[in-house]
Amino acid sequence: MSRFAPPRPSLADLGSAPPPAREPRRATTLIHIGARAANAAGDEALADYLMAAWRRLHVASRRAPRCPRCGAGAAFHSTDEGGLPQFQCSGCRQPFTRLTGTPMGRLRLGDKAEAFFHLVSHQITTAEAARRLLIKSETVKHWSLQTRLWLLALDPTGAWERRVLLGVRYAVLPEGDPVKPLAASPACRCAVASDDSDALAEMESPPLLVRVCPACELKAH
Repeated sequence: MSRFAPPRPSLADLGSAPPPAREPRRATTLIHIGARAANAAGDEALADYLMAAWRRLHVASRRAPRCPRCGAGAAFHSTDEGGLPQFQCSGCRQPFTRLTGTPMGRLRLGDKAEAFFHLVSHQITTAEAARRLLIKSETVKHWSLQTRLWLLALDPTGAWERRVLLGVRYAVLPEGDPVKPLAASPACRCAVASDDSDALAEMESPPLLVRVCPACELKAH
C-alpha cells in the first residue's frame, strides 16, 4: 500500500454499522451489448404487430367503444376530426377517440408510423433513428418509451415489449444486489438482461445488466 494512501478502516472501527447501500450505475443505452441472434434487418413480426394495432386505433368505424374514462358502454359518434372518429360518452359526457387513454394518445406519428415501427427493433442510436425519420432525437426517445408502455398494455406478459431495442437503457447491477434495483414504480418490470451477446462473452467478468423497464423510465422522467 502506498504511504500516501489513507489506511482502510478495520472492522472494529466500523463497529456494527451496516455498509452503505450501493446504487446501480446510471442507466445508459448500450447498443454494443447486443444478442448474438439480433437481426440486422429488424423484427418484422414486431413491426407488423404494432402496425396492426395502430390501424385498429384509427379504424373508420363509427361504432362507439366503451368510454376509456368511466367505462360506460353508452356512447355515440359525434364527429370526425382528421379522419379519426370522435365519440361522446353518455355517462361522463366527455369526448374521446379510440386513442384516448392509451400511451399513444398524444403521439403525432402521422405518415412516419410504419417507418418508426420498423425501427423499434433495430439496435441503433436514437440519433440515427431521428436522422432516418427526419425528426428530433428526443422525439424518438419519447415515441419509443410510449410504444413500450403500449406494448405492455396490449400484452401484459411483456413478450412483445422485450423485443424492442431502440431507446432501451440498461443499468449495471452491483454484485450481490437484488435483481430489481430500479423499482421507481410499483409497476416495475426491470429484469436481468440477456447475457448471450458476443461483447459480454468476451469479458472475463461480464457485468450483470438490468434492462430498465418503461414504467421506471417514465417515473425517472
